[in-house]
Amino acid sequence: MNDPHATPERLPIGTIDGVAFDVAAWKPAQADVDVSVACMFEHELDGAAVAGGLLGLDTALGGQLTALRASGAFQAQAMETILISLPPTTVPARAVLVIGLGAPETLDGDRLRRAARVAMREAIRHGARSLAFAPSVLDGGVGVHTDNASLDMPSRMMDGMLSALQAEHALARAGLAPPPSLQRCTFDVGAPRLHSAHAGFLAAFNAFSQ
Repeated sequence: MNDPHATPERLPIGTIDGVAFDVAAWKPAQADVDVSVACMFEHELDGAAVAGGLLGLDTALGGQLTALRASGAFQAQAMETILISLPPTTVPARAVLVIGLGAPETLDGDRLRRAARVAMREAIRHGARSLAFAPSVLDGGVGVHTDNASLDMPSRMMDGMLSALQAEHALARAGLAPPPSLQRCTFDVGAPRLHSAHAGFLAAFNAFSQ
């Protein structure tokens, strides 16, 4: 999506527990949602520069993401988080959550699943009605695609999102938490991978919801 003001192409996945899941061709800095989630490694693989959507988000935030990591204030260790609750006007999201993915050399599907769980839980606790999630794996120099077979990314991320959503609804049914306000969850993907990613997420959603 070259025009940041253009309406992104979105493809529906399905609805469960009152939350509509879809895939959109936008980046974390472009997501017009209550909470936009990006992920970040402790460092880029093989000394690569930050790229893609993560670079766009860092730029929109005045370079603060990479500055926080360089200073050690945010080390991006696995499942470490920072919440940017007052993003600048250059970012349409009302809040930005960044989740650490640890070392890129040891990334596996389970870590992506856990990151998706964190994204869902934190968005619900934030009271969000809309959530966008970008794994930012390619942006950190890991040369895989969203539908990469070895990481099984759509399946792992969908599993993480839906299992966390079910847990939050279980808490609500038990009277231990209010019902989630979340109504929409979007997976961010690049436009060239939109349709292949959508097929992967749709298959994962159908398998989980059977």
